[in-house]
Formats: sequence, structure tokens, C-alpha cells
Amino acid sequence: MHPFGELSARRRELGAALRRLRKNAGLSGEQIALAAGISQSRVSRIELGQQSASPEVVSRWGRACGAMSAQLDELTALADAAATEAVSWRKAMAGGLDKLQQDSRHLEASASLICNFQTAWVPGLLQLPEYARRIFTAEHGPAQPDIAVAVATRMNRQAILYDEAKRFEFILTDAVLRWRVGPPSLMRAQIDKILTLTTLGNVTIGIIPQSAESSHWHDHGFNILDVRDVAQDAVVHVETLMSGLTITDPADVTAYKAAFARLRDLAVTGDDASHLLRRILADYEDTPSRPSEAR
Repeated sequence: MHPFGELSARRRELGAALRRLRKNAGLSGEQIALAAGISQSRVSRIELGQQSASPEVVSRWGRACGAMSAQLDELTALADAAATEAVSWRKAMAGGLDKLQQDSRHLEASASLICNFQTAWVPGLLQLPEYARRIFTAEHGPAQPDIAVAVATRMNRQAILYDEAKRFEFILTDAVLRWRVGPPSLMRAQIDKILTLTTLGNVTIGIIPQSAESSHWHDHGFNILDVRDVAQDAVVHVETLMSGLTITDPADVTAYKAAFARLRDLAVTGDDASHLLRRILADYEDTPSRPSEAR
């Protein structure tokens, strides 16, 4: 669950201030793009608050508009604050679970490369409906009124996997597949689905075996979305217990990309991943369901 569509107050404030600065200087979006070293479309997204601008971009923007030193300091400080923002789940949930899923779909639609690392649960784009229902219930409780609608929207999001213009990389620890979200029958079906998705040419699924030895950082899951494969347009989303983090600072995004590359090196892919998935699947064949798990 990510507040993908949540337009941050700081990004909106920064975008509005930069737009006023440009307008007062009598400059076009194309002129600012040239001065700031970014695309004209990115100028538009920044001004609309849809994307953050780094302090370096803001500084070049401000200088091109003739901003005074004090105003530049204020704008770059705002850009720095907007680079990593947390939105509480309580606030993000104001529109309901289904809205969050719709927001996720909109952002995924703009990305040409999605890289996802998970340590505990199967990523939403790979989940079965019943697996997704149990995850939503675990997060929000059975009384959450729109779980069924959110599950349906999550399933609709998965159509993007079949868009050959986009690429996907999923790296999972094998603990993800051994953590029983439901009865063995559900886990077997979930692994079968992942095995099927490994046949897609634009989808890479890597599994980090329990036996892999590494001192690499792997504290939490994260999602990297590269918009049109332009490094400056990449964002990272991280979930915590109480909030979702959106990270746009280029240095921080680069650090997450480097971490993903190191984790990718630990994972098995292709036939090796399929063999590991089948071994885990076989373990579930020998695991009977508890009476309480029968449906």
C-alpha cells in the first residue's frame, strides 16, 4: 500500500513558488528547462507538484530567474525538505483502500522500469486475489469496508505486467514464500502464479536463497519506479508501520539503486529461480493444513 497519488504539500508549495518565480521573470517553461538542465515536461511536473526538484535544480532555476540570495536559500531548503517525505497511513487512508490502489496504478503507468525488493510478503503485482485479501485484512483488520474492491483493483493493476514496453524486476527473499499468509493450498497456488509469471519476457523474478551469504544491507523492502528510464525522474517508495515514504533526492535514489543491484547479485533467476520455487512448492505439498485453516 503506497500513497502514490498523494501530492505532497511541500512539493505543491515548491512548485507554486517556482512557477511564480518563472512567470515574474517572463521566462517560458522551455527557457527554464534549458537553464536548469532538465526536460520541459519535468518543468511542468515540478510546477504542478507532481515531482520534487533537487536543491541543485532549484538553485539553477532561481538564478535563471534572478532570485535574490535569501529567496534562493528559502527555496533550496524547501526542496531539501521535500526530497524525502512521509505520509501517514491514517491520512493516506482518508480516501479509502481502493483509492490507494488506483493511485498506485497511475504511477506505475508512467514508469518504464519498476524494481521491487521484498523480505516478507509477495509484491502486490504478483499476488493472487486471496493472498491480497489476507494482506489487506492483516494490515487494516476485517472491518475495513472496501477490502474486496481494493483486491479487485490490485488484480486490475497486474495487467501492466503484460505491457512489453515496460520492464519489471522483482527480488524476493525465499522467506517471502515460506511465510505462511494462509494454508498450504494458498501458498502452493501463489507460488504457481509466480512460476507462470517467470515466463514473461519483460519480467525478471529473482529469489535470494536462505543459504546465500551476504553482509549487504537488506533491512526493509522498497520499490523503485523509473519514469521513462530518466534517472532524475526516479522515485523510491518505502513502507513503514505507520507511514509511507516517498524518496526523490537523486543521491538517495542512487543509493537504493545500488542496494538493489547488490541484492540482485545474491538472487537466482531464470531456470535456477524456477527450480528453487519448485523446491519450496514441494515443501508445501508435504505440509497439511491445520483444521482452522480449512475454508
